[in-house]
Amino acid sequence: MNDRTVVGWDGSEEAGVALEWAVRRAKAEHDSIVLVDVEDVDALAPGQVVTDEMVARRHLAADAEAQRVTDANGGLRVSTHVMAGERLDELQRFSRADNLLVVGTGRRHWPHVRYDWSLGSRLAARARGAVAVIPALPEPTHTAVVVGVDGSEVSLKAARFAAREARRLGGRLRLVHAWLDPLVGIPEVQQPDGRFTVDLEAEHDAILQSVARTVRAANPDLEVTASLIRDDARQAVLSSLGDAALLVVGTEQARGLDRMMLGSVSHALILAIRVPTIVVAPECLI
Repeated sequence: MNDRTVVGWDGSEEAGVALEWAVRRAKAEHDSIVLVDVEDVDALAPGQVVTDEMVARRHLAADAEAQRVTDANGGLRVSTHVMAGERLDELQRFSRADNLLVVGTGRRHWPHVRYDWSLGSRLAARARGAVAVIPALPEPTHTAVVVGVDGSEVSLKAARFAAREARRLGGRLRLVHAWLDPLVGIPEVQQPDGRFTVDLEAEHDAILQSVARTVRAANPDLEVTASLIRDDARQAVLSSLGDAALLVVGTEQARGLDRMMLGSVSHALILAIRVPTIVVAPECLI
């Protein structure tokens, strides 16, 4: 049994939903869970300091939750780590290339700047492995897994990851590739002719079909569909989520001062999060 599932825990309703999602997946994977709770120094009132009593209360609460989950799930092994520090930094330290870091988030019903810098998006920008951001549990009848692919190495890794998740759910895999005419919407620029557009679409379809062949060859018993959508990548993926239990996207993480930011498409999808979403980093090994 491996500690490959790490759940950011703080006792909130959002964390509870993330934990329930992680428990279902861990049981199917014969995995164990680590609950990580942080007495966040950034959340303290001005002049307030972390005390041993504050951390001890978190220990007791986390241990009680771990025991509850174990008792309710046939002895599933759940361990806890509680510490004081900056929540983002402490959780990020638990990210490995071979594990999944799971955090909750509230449903987004309207634009709000806090989603630009949500814990999930910041963790995904810095994680070594994969990060799951859970807004709610999927509908019981939803078993499709959607993955956005663009032909890059990390998107192929995301497709392989998504195929394993689809097999776990007993569902089907939907590959989505988006394309647009270059310079569309700029009146002063000469637009491409019809032949160019046909050739461009064919090139994008070739990318999509190449990924589909690779995934099908490795998963001959999995139903795999491939959708080529003429739209921006964010909207193309969102329009494919009608019966999805999970969305998987890869991200080319930035480096240096830009390390806090996700790639534009994965970040946009976290902003509009509708279903459990896993962001796969280039180093991911699971």
